[in-house]
Amino acid sequence: MKKLELSVDEAVNYLKENVKIHDNLEIAYNRIFAEGEVLNVDFSKYFGKPGFKMLMSLDETHLNPTIEIDIYEIQEDLIEFTHYPQDDGEVVDVTVV
Repeated sequence: MKKLELSVDEAVNYLKENVKIHDNLEIAYNRIFAEGEVLNVDFSKYFGKPGFKMLMSLDETHLNPTIEIDIYEIQEDLIEFTHYPQDDGEVVDVTVV
């Protein structure tokens, strides 16, 4: 497992550049912990501003199994995440400093 300590901007860039559909992601922000498969990544513009949203299918232990996370909206509350690439790449554990 590769461990990284990244700034908020570096962590957001890591998510944008490395997390792909069908990868698994454990993400902690504010008081939220979400774990599951990435179903979609959306970089559409919203109200004229660049957007970055991830649609995740949570593990079956949750009531609502699908959530959408607006990464730009939560970036200041981002604490850490673990990325499990689908293509058998190295697992990366990121702590936001």
